[in-house]
Amino acid sequence: MHKKWGLLTGYSIVLIALVAGFVYGFVHSTIYQAGDSALTVGLLLENITLYKFGIVSWLVIIVLDIVVSIGLYVIYKDQLKKLATLSSVLRILYTLILGIAVAQLILLLIHNNGLSNGLLYFESFEKIWSLGLIIFGLHLLALGIVCLKSDFTPKFFSYFLVLGGLCYLLVQNLKSFLPHLNETSVTIESILTAPMALSELSFAIWLIIKFTRQKKI
Repeated sequence: MHKKWGLLTGYSIVLIALVAGFVYGFVHSTIYQAGDSALTVGLLLENITLYKFGIVSWLVIIVLDIVVSIGLYVIYKDQLKKLATLSSVLRILYTLILGIAVAQLILLLIHNNGLSNGLLYFESFEKIWSLGLIIFGLHLLALGIVCLKSDFTPKFFSYFLVLGGLCYLLVQNLKSFLPHLNETSVTIESILTAPMALSELSFAIWLIIKFTRQKKI
């Protein structure tokens, strides 16, 4: 059971990173131009099929996030049930908020005036998701503490997850609650992108290696 969920969790996190790189790093950035409604609408109309693929990709991420939430609980519940529950609940809460954010992108297609007001829906998505990423930061922080208290996980990954969580909290709180510091937020985010991305990804790779070598239990 643990081996199955360990591998499923590890591979799901890696897949989330790959799909997110496509949908946010490519699809989103190709269409959404902050502050420029006309250009955003124009790019949206030119890339409507790509946009729809993007929505499907976000839905895939949501499903994978639920899988990861369950998997992390299964892996750590025997040692630290309360903390494992907290960590998983925080990720489920984040996933729920992400779902609400993605709904804005779906509404863009459903509403009659959605395409002409594309920028508003993108901005709504950004604001909601940024709030969700604060919860995600808390999830990483809780997961790091779980790993730190567990005798199963190397301390390096524990500290790296805590660092990643703190980075998410700093960046997303600046973006959500101090928008007048936008230039500062962008600079800080560019510096902290690596630890935010690699903290969970390195943990996922460790999970895959660890459970691949482990006998089935």
